[in-house]
Amino acid sequence: MSERPEAARPTTAVPFGAPDATGMRSWIVLVIIVALGLSALQDRAVAEHPPVLVLTVVTLLLWLAWTVLRPGRIRSVLVVACAAASSVGAGLGVPQLIAGLVAGAVLLIGDPRQRLAPIVALTGGGCGLLLVVGALARITTTSLLLDLAVLAFGVLIGVSRRARVKAAEQQEALREAAREASRAAEQDAARNRLLEDRAAVARDLHDVLAHSLGGLVLQLDAIEALLERGRLDEAAVRAGAARTLAAEGLADARRAVAALRDPALDTGPTVSDEALEDLLTAHRSLGGPVEVTGDPALAGVDQPHRQVLVRALQEALTNARRHAPSSPVHVAVERDPHLLVLRVENPAPSTPSPSPGGGHGLTGMTERFASLGDGSAVSAGRRGDRFVVEARAVLA
Repeated sequence: MSERPEAARPTTAVPFGAPDATGMRSWIVLVIIVALGLSALQDRAVAEHPPVLVLTVVTLLLWLAWTVLRPGRIRSVLVVACAAASSVGAGLGVPQLIAGLVAGAVLLIGDPRQRLAPIVALTGGGCGLLLVVGALARITTTSLLLDLAVLAFGVLIGVSRRARVKAAEQQEALREAAREASRAAEQDAARNRLLEDRAAVARDLHDVLAHSLGGLVLQLDAIEALLERGRLDEAAVRAGAARTLAAEGLADARRAVAALRDPALDTGPTVSDEALEDLLTAHRSLGGPVEVTGDPALAGVDQPHRQVLVRALQEALTNARRHAPSSPVHVAVERDPHLLVLRVENPAPSTPSPSPGGGHGLTGMTERFASLGDGSAVSAGRRGDRFVVEARAVLA
């Protein structure tokens, strides 16, 4: 995959005295160059040779222009021009002007954005001009070596500054990467919270549809059969039970909708001590025989564990009515101070009845227990010729 070209950074005016990419300030460079330039103007070589005087003044003016221009290609060209003029002036016997070549080396080498070509042009060309002009002007070897030593010192300063700027840019890149990773993690966490909320609402809606509406259908079928036989009193009783189921389903649906609008309102219904017994009674009223072992009372069990146990028994009884209607269901409750085990068994049909979109109830049951985060769990599946749902709630 080809890389995208990096967008050009907008060039903005830099106030006088503001630091450039290398961290140097314009006024510092200007003060140094002007001080050395004024000193150079008092040099004998300048006073006796007008061309040298002109060259010195031009060098100072070029550096002055550099300090007021905004960063860019023109400013970099000025640095090279100033350095070249300074090299010629130093070669003509004005050693103070070597400061211009040194400043140019520090500025170009110290800027990581600069490529190799202008750096080589400045340092190599500056050294060449200094040696050639110095030889023609018959400058002493000692003076030339001293100028080259000062230039080498400036190169070392530029390399050091370049390394510091690169390190600072890398640190900023790492910080930006960390900020991006943090933002991505926050987005993932928000997305996961949304998915968890949607899964919780889906579980509640499934319970409403599978239990309340499923039971309502059974009651209406029974009412229809009783009316055909003329057993009006029994049909009226069934109608009352159907009305109760419809009211409970409507309440659950309203709570699910409220939780969808504001998850903070989803505290779940208050589950009574007799909630398991009420479900067993409702199952019997729908024509399902139930055998109970142990005490189904939930006294001493906290609300979160009560809710998942009730949903587990509700799902198990609903599946028993759907897949093994009129078959006996055995419910066993085993309890000690730290664990409550609820086991529901019913005959497993040899050929499972088709259930489009089924399986959500068992999945929701597993998610409810896992959300407790204390080791509570539920399992469901065939064991021989029986279907067994076993819920294990860890009590505090």
